Amino acid sequence: MADVWLTAEELLQDWLGEGAPVGQEETIQRWIGRGERLLRREFPTLSTRLTSGQEPDLAETVKDVLSAMVTRVLRNPEGQRTFNKTAGPYSESVTYGGDTPGSLFLTDAERASLREPGKGQGKAYSISLQNTSPTGGHLLWCSNQLVGGRCSCGADIAGRPIYEGGE
Repeated sequence: MADVWLTAEELLQDWLGEGAPVGQEETIQRWIGRGERLLRREFPTLSTRLTSGQEPDLAETVKDVLSAMVTRVLRNPEGQRTFNKTAGPYSESVTYGGDTPGSLFLTDAERASLREPGKGQGKAYSISLQNTSPTGGHLLWCSNQLVGGRCSCGADIAGRPIYEGGE
């Protein structure tokens, strides 16, 4: 069995506001276990990184993330997105954040905080499709002396080589 990264008691110490699930430590620990498994799937090297000691704040960051993940579930166990209550002229409305209220999930910020150092998120890039070939777009072995002024690689009709392995 893997090490426990967060205990129910630690989660209850982090709880803010009313409604702390005191007396439900067994249920809390089950949800923590689910969160730990989710983190292991999302970050396969996380256990190794924790035991290596190379990242001094990693253990506390994992606790913070697990606490936040499980607290989101415990605050909204029914998975409601919006809750409204009206009494006479007074009304109260609560909207829970996230796309999947009531379930375990990682926010983008939590995911970024657990990402391996030096393993940044992929960046967008582009590739120029313009012809910058020194042969004017023709393949080096192209014969542009064919009948009708055509070439053998197809660059004269497509702007780039399309025959002879050009694509």
